[in-house]
Amino acid sequence: MNLIKNVVLCLMLSGTGTLTVAQNNEAANAQHQLLSMAPDKGEGKMNPDPRAAWFPRAGLGLFIHWGAIAGYGGGDISWCMLANRSWQNDGTVTPNFYYGLLDKWNPQQWNPDALLKQAKAAGFQYAVFVTKHHDGYTMWPSKYGDLGTQTKMNNRDFVRSFVDACRKYGLKVGLYYSPPDWWFDRLYRSWGSGKIFDMNHKPLASLPKKPVDHDKKRVELVASQVRELLTNYGKIDLMWFDGGAGEISNDEIRKIQPGIVINRRNRAPGDYGDSEGGLPEKRFSGWFETNDPVWPNKWWSYSTCDIYNDASTVLSNLVKLRAWGGNYLANIGPEGSGHIPAPATEAMKEMAAWMLHSKESVIDVTGGNYPEASTVPVTARGNNILYAFAMPAYQGYIKIETTGDPKKVTLLRTGQTLSFKREGGKIVISLPPQFRTRMPDAMKIVF
Repeated sequence: MNLIKNVVLCLMLSGTGTLTVAQNNEAANAQHQLLSMAPDKGEGKMNPDPRAAWFPRAGLGLFIHWGAIAGYGGGDISWCMLANRSWQNDGTVTPNFYYGLLDKWNPQQWNPDALLKQAKAAGFQYAVFVTKHHDGYTMWPSKYGDLGTQTKMNNRDFVRSFVDACRKYGLKVGLYYSPPDWWFDRLYRSWGSGKIFDMNHKPLASLPKKPVDHDKKRVELVASQVRELLTNYGKIDLMWFDGGAGEISNDEIRKIQPGIVINRRNRAPGDYGDSEGGLPEKRFSGWFETNDPVWPNKWWSYSTCDIYNDASTVLSNLVKLRAWGGNYLANIGPEGSGHIPAPATEAMKEMAAWMLHSKESVIDVTGGNYPEASTVPVTARGNNILYAFAMPAYQGYIKIETTGDPKKVTLLRTGQTLSFKREGGKIVISLPPQFRTRMPDAMKIVF
């Protein structure tokens, strides 16, 4: 129908300007500065390879941050090693304490099969596993480097079990990798702010001088480890860098894995823009993803004291992003044992129940006309279907600008037909209070 085409065209035109996506998370901004990461300026190129076309349609991804610090439960992965940071008020440990945890870590309850089976039911379409964070610990038995499961856990391969589970349940495979390696640089970096701190957070007058070939060796280490990840585990759908300076080029990555989607955090434009720790404040251009701490809410790694988002919050964030065509990468931090925290499991069960009736409104759809021409978030499917969402706090009529009248409006949760009328250039939908829930209530509008 022409009215849907007009809406989509309007959205495309309104989103063509380049903008810097505001990040409303102080810690994220500070951490990105420490990683020498360039701010996002809408540089995603939208990979034209047909094998990459799944990404903007996927909608919902699961981020998995996990490591030995999860067994401690009182500090965030890698970041808790840094002393005297304004954005880190608790959970700080010394690097020597942190790395000592690796000798004791023995996660007997790690079961990615069970986790990803539940994630698939909850509507997740892809998953991204942290293969190596800034702490330098490889979650697979790498042939390169001296810190990983090859040295601490009898060659156990967490990456393999993750990839196999993704494929079993039809999830696209994403691998996170941090080019910054604090273990490799441990003797030549300060572990705090304001002063030079050693690995016990004791002040130093100065740092030792790095060997002349130190940085070159780190570049070689990074490139070799990334090549391992891209060649040893079959097809990889997404490469998720976090910092770095182009130690391995996107061109080389694409030669190894044709059609792969690459984020923009390795000193290259990548295929999509992003925000972290908060939804974007303005409509973005191109492909987009928000990565967000969800389970727990503030840290990436498991915490015994943080809050956990409920299903309504997660689905509301998903809906808002999908209304602009973006993806929501919701993070989970398993416990040190590998067990999945109960609040996350409960939230995913509620999400799965919602997806049974309303999945079609957020997966494999395009962005709608919110807020330019709608009072609620809207997504679109093809040329004759819109989905409108009454958010948990929304009250009143739903109003959407269109050039034609719908044939039918249905509440997806119940299948009930809803009444509507036209007021000027808008259709006005009535959703009585008794039909509302504490979740986003999705309505299907067929023209």
